[in-house]
Amino acid sequence: MGEAPWAPVLRGATADAALGLVTALAGKPRSTPRRVRPDLATGGPGLALAYGQLDRCLPGRGWGAMADGYLKAAAAGARHPGPASPGLFGGLGGLAFAAWSLAPGTDPLPEVHDEVLRSAAARSLGAAPHGVPVRAFDTVSGTTGTGAYLLCRPHEPASRAALHTVLAGLVTLSGERDGTPHWYTLAEHIDDPATRSLFPSGVLNCGMAHGISGPLALLASAGAADAGVPGKREAVERLAAWLTARQAGDRHGPDWPSRVAPDGRPVTTARAPATWCYGTPGIARALWLAGAALDDTSLCDLAVRTLRAAHRRLAERPDAEGAVGLCHGAAGLLHVTVRFVRDTGDAELSRAAVRVAERLIACRSAVAAAGPGFLDGAAGVVLALLAAATDVAPLWDRALLLS
Repeated sequence: MGEAPWAPVLRGATADAALGLVTALAGKPRSTPRRVRPDLATGGPGLALAYGQLDRCLPGRGWGAMADGYLKAAAAGARHPGPASPGLFGGLGGLAFAAWSLAPGTDPLPEVHDEVLRSAAARSLGAAPHGVPVRAFDTVSGTTGTGAYLLCRPHEPASRAALHTVLAGLVTLSGERDGTPHWYTLAEHIDDPATRSLFPSGVLNCGMAHGISGPLALLASAGAADAGVPGKREAVERLAAWLTARQAGDRHGPDWPSRVAPDGRPVTTARAPATWCYGTPGIARALWLAGAALDDTSLCDLAVRTLRAAHRRLAERPDAEGAVGLCHGAAGLLHVTVRFVRDTGDAELSRAAVRVAERLIACRSAVAAAGPGFLDGAAGVVLALLAAATDVAPLWDRALLLS
């Protein structure tokens, strides 16, 4: 049985307002630059994704040509000094992902795809060391993000082989030594001085962008696409259990710190915001994907309760988090919630999605001021609103490991 058709969560006046903001942000079809930054986070690939989705949702208005133009401009940017890594958000992985998203059945940039494969093999985790920089394995810069792209192309032997290597490295990384996970980050690899002073013995990041929720989501999403990786199911079980054991909570429900010390010592930090990158929405999605992969209803229930709790906290302090983007703002929270509504039909989360969308729509000036980028700017907001207000499925959110 195939997946049910995508259905909008926003209806009526809210959907109309969302699409009004989308078209206002997109402007009129126009010529594109000849060369732009090739990174997905802030450059041309994110704009190609946004205009490509606009063309799917609102066809015949000229958005497809803009999507192709920004993809070509990003490819031109990649031919000049720029990203050499296969990373998803700052390297060539994001450009390859955008090319796949615009034309899933073809390969408009084969040379970029081939370079991602070569670079991914060169950066393989291999025999995982004990204590690694997050950029070696995370979603934003590391092998997890590259794996998210490779997962889109499982029927190609070279891509499948590269994905196998990525997943095998993450399985090894999921182990531990003397009770400390291999993936903890040594203090010397923590770039932020304030964080380093809080965690002088190193740190374990729980989040989706730079923590273990990203590898968990990728391993869980791989499913039958790479069933030949020994220990993959056990790694999903191990990482999900580790996260579950670190949950905190309050009267609203489950919660997580963004980071913990390797020895389990309590560290007083500000509560992680309700965001994709560090906060409980991203963690909740990783746990949901793990529960689905393991057929574990208790994990799926924990994920739903976690996201409900995040929305309840936000309802008490609606002005506490003012960012608008996918990474650490309202657009990311909206899209995570929309994904959960699709999977569960949960009425409380459906109402919460409408509230977040209305808050995002009311922040038009903040969205415009955030710039055009995918992670923090208007491109990400456009994509989230289109997914919430139309019946066109979002191919692009594999980059966030939400599907």
